[in-house]
Amino acid sequence: WPCPPRSNELESLDFDEVNNAHWVDSCRREPRTLKGFKHTLTRSKMVYRWVLTILIGVGVALSAQTMQLLISIVQEARNAVLQALTDSASPAVHVFGFYALYNLSLAGVGAVLTAYLEPTAAADGIAEIKAYLNGTHARNIFGLRTVLVRFLGSVLSVGSGLVCGPEGPMIHIGASIASGVTRADKLYSCLRLPPSVLSSFHSDRDRREFICAGAGAGMAAAFGAPVGGVLFALEEAASHWSPQLIWRIFTAALLATFTLALVKARGNSGDISLAGLLSFGTSQSIYDMKRDLINEDGTAPVSAVDAPIYWWEIFFFMLLGTVGGLLGGVGGMVINQMEYWRPKKAWKQVLELLLVSLATSSAAFWLVHAMPLCRSNGSYTCGHADNWGEWCTGPGDNTTCVGSLGTCVNAASWVCVGG
Repeated sequence: WPCPPRSNELESLDFDEVNNAHWVDSCRREPRTLKGFKHTLTRSKMVYRWVLTILIGVGVALSAQTMQLLISIVQEARNAVLQALTDSASPAVHVFGFYALYNLSLAGVGAVLTAYLEPTAAADGIAEIKAYLNGTHARNIFGLRTVLVRFLGSVLSVGSGLVCGPEGPMIHIGASIASGVTRADKLYSCLRLPPSVLSSFHSDRDRREFICAGAGAGMAAAFGAPVGGVLFALEEAASHWSPQLIWRIFTAALLATFTLALVKARGNSGDISLAGLLSFGTSQSIYDMKRDLINEDGTAPVSAVDAPIYWWEIFFFMLLGTVGGLLGGVGGMVINQMEYWRPKKAWKQVLELLLVSLATSSAAFWLVHAMPLCRSNGSYTCGHADNWGEWCTGPGDNTTCVGSLGTCVNAASWVCVGG
């Protein structure tokens, strides 16, 4: 039978544990004496394995925060110019021109980096992680250039307004950080230093466990769910696991979530409730939202923060889950069929992404522009915003934005979407 394309680039990994007599004898435990305890602390592979697990969790959290910070900088720079154009009453066509060109430039740079510099960094990398953890090793999937291109590509693609997020790439970045930790002993050889303890973690079995922990930590940092990271690593990614591996994955995932929450708490009044990169439209903690919703007379209205969930709403949740599953299955089938028609050449792939970016920017701008809507940021209701005047009107809650876009945007304590 003919070999599949690029199959010569794939290799098999050796996950078998060494059990020969000489190896077993050399790994025997030291006597339980003071000398043996000192040897355990300074030279034990088990101790260093836990130390590296902790470093992986912290490293994944810091990389996730760095990615989120860069995305915010890119988006805030674009929004500042859009605000200035809006305040100066520029025509909507001019505002859209800047918006589309800005997004196109970001998406184009990311596409060129991926298509020409490192094609391995395409997609989210989860499929490659699953392949590696199940015994197949593809080249360069955890290389430094792959990680950097994927990191920059994620920042540029999310910042350009494409319908994507940093959650999937963070899983691969976490696995790559874990892979890089086990290869850090190359620095010792380059600097001509004595061999480090990392040289004992070069087997495929050890690297598999660290990469599994890194993938779980990336999942936990992305969604703020340490248990979810453990379940993803054990149920979706790896086919080889042990009780010791479960504890190490959970430690890395918990540290990644907690460290990211601590870093984000600096700009959130010290509140660590907003863990993970996933945000459902708010950057405020629950405490800040409840504090801002207090009325002038000291009463606090019932809001979406603490509103009860009634039993009959469960059926709507079930319906939503069912419809979401059906749409996901149909979407997967459509994407599989489209793979045959998608371009294979690099310049065509870049052109395809530019067209997708232009279509996304057009839909996001003109749909919002056609249906303007202002919503409170949680501090006031429309009735309390005295400076709105005739610009705020509508039935009941008075949330419909009417009139000049510039005047609507400048309304204090409100966020205007549209024109």
